[in-house]
Amino acid sequence: MKGENKLKTEILSQEKEIVEAKAQFTAEEIAKAIDETYKKISREANIKGFRKGKVPRRAIELYFPKETVLAETLEKIIPDAVDKMVEEFELKLIGEPELKPEKIEEGKGYEFTVKFEVTPDIELPDISEIEIEKPIYETTPEMVQARMDSIIDAYSELVPTYEERPLTKEDYASVKFDTIVCHEDGSEEKAEEGRKTEIFLGAPNSRPEVVDAIVGRKPGEKVSVELPLSGEDAKTDHALKSRHEIEILGIMKKKDDELTDEKVKEITGKRIGSIDEFRAEIEKHLKEAGEARSAEAMKDNALFALCDKIEVELPQKLVERQKAAMKKQQEERLKGDDKTLFDDYLEKNGMDREVYDTELDAAARNIVKQALVLEAVADENDIQCTPDDLSKEIASIARRIGVEEKKFQEYVYGDANRLYNIADKLRHRKTLDYLVSAMKVKESAPEKEEKAEEKEGE
Repeated sequence: MKGENKLKTEILSQEKEIVEAKAQFTAEEIAKAIDETYKKISREANIKGFRKGKVPRRAIELYFPKETVLAETLEKIIPDAVDKMVEEFELKLIGEPELKPEKIEEGKGYEFTVKFEVTPDIELPDISEIEIEKPIYETTPEMVQARMDSIIDAYSELVPTYEERPLTKEDYASVKFDTIVCHEDGSEEKAEEGRKTEIFLGAPNSRPEVVDAIVGRKPGEKVSVELPLSGEDAKTDHALKSRHEIEILGIMKKKDDELTDEKVKEITGKRIGSIDEFRAEIEKHLKEAGEARSAEAMKDNALFALCDKIEVELPQKLVERQKAAMKKQQEERLKGDDKTLFDDYLEKNGMDREVYDTELDAAARNIVKQALVLEAVADENDIQCTPDDLSKEIASIARRIGVEEKKFQEYVYGDANRLYNIADKLRHRKTLDYLVSAMKVKESAPEKEEKAEEKEGE
């Protein structure tokens, strides 16, 4: 039995991120490939008088021009050869290979050249000699008390005050309102009627148009507020805006509840039975949050420190691709919010297009460099994403988003790109964990401003 002929390949040149390579087929290999094409046509062609798979080559030649057969043969052998070169030379491609193959001929050998654009080689420093800081986020009694107060406040009952004064941004307003949808043709449709609710006028997510209309008014007064519609609401029946006819019913306040063991049971669904246990659990959660924040900060510090020690010429194609993705994401977010065009957004925020482009380019370069450096670290240290890693990660995501694990697994494995993205992010995390474990770690207390941020954020 004859052994299979081995395709001959070689690298012709390599300059920065451009690799030029050549593949050579012998006349015997081309003849075999052409024969395989005829067999494929025999299996698939519908030719009167012959069963599929039993059409002789001479009959095929009557119905299919030789040029067609040779072209189909070329379409098969070229991708296979390119894939072999990528695997053999361990190329990490940036874009599609560039090649212009000539036609093949029967009885002759064949060769073609191809240009690959690849990621640059990155020379890594001695990672074990790099020192990074580990910020320590303290959990103080004041932070614990602030969290307790915020939880109690969230569960406090709103009660009427019966005050007749003008409302301020510090107040909770009890209101009743009707919602009317206004269409392009001038018609109106009542969407809600007599709905009651309470509005905290100082909430950061409150609609400013509503707050401005209510502040300064007294209980018993009525106001009308028009709001533009966007997104799916605007598409429905060509709606333009909604009008809210609001009646101010009264001024509310939070009832000052004394924290007792019974109140703790009520808040926690009887899971915790005393104030001391409540305080201990909050302190535990705050400490865990501080440790998690510290761990994430170390990963950032490790990657920043490593990138600072590496000089690499970034492929412009990768930078441009990253910039386009970032810009598209921002434009889609703006359109989704209020149909704001990007140029209008820049003008509204006093941003110069040139300055924005400069900042976008810097941000994109930073992201590309970090990705290339992480990839180099993972390759050099053989950091892989195993099937078991993937299975655990998919299960973790399923639990986090509250879906059935088996169905989510089928969903992920049903799309190669989706699976690749999860595996890529997982490998990214494992590489960051490796960097932190390999570097020298020095503990340092956070700045006072960071402590203040932590307390305020809690």
